[in-house]
Amino acid sequence: MRNNNLETIIQDNKVKYKKYFDVPVDLLFEVWSKPEHLLEWWGPDGFTLTIKSLNFSNGGIWEFVMHGPDGNDYNNKIQFIEIQKPNYILYKHIGDGEGEVDVDFESRIIFEKSGDGTIFTMEQVFSSKQELERVNKKYGAIEGGKQHIGNLEYYLEKILKNNLD
Repeated sequence: MRNNNLETIIQDNKVKYKKYFDVPVDLLFEVWSKPEHLLEWWGPDGFTLTIKSLNFSNGGIWEFVMHGPDGNDYNNKIQFIEIQKPNYILYKHIGDGEGEVDVDFESRIIFEKSGDGTIFTMEQVFSSKQELERVNKKYGAIEGGKQHIGNLEYYLEKILKNNLD
């Protein structure tokens, strides 16, 4: 699966990541929507995840803590705007769940069937180009996005290997 390169496109206030995964759409959607999977791969390299609550439905809220390799905890709160199983997830990052909104963006996750696999697109849309630049400088958002997708890829490989054993 790792033969397929991740394409990253930065344009104004948007970052788009695109990659082919040699897994069915249903599986890719499932690992984006179920807590038992999210706990295994969500976030950049070195991060772990604690899910406080997850309501995976239109309008639902997901509150979680990302535990960084630096020893810090990062509270996050996401609202799912639109979910179309198994092809589309639109969510808005709405802060840390404690009233602080330091990072505010929308993510569009698209799963498109392609042969036996899936073309995966993750597009993050910030309020302005300056906001994207600020978040990237402060948090390393673009590299973090690449690592996030890399961790997804490794997790999918692990699932496939376990299914073959």
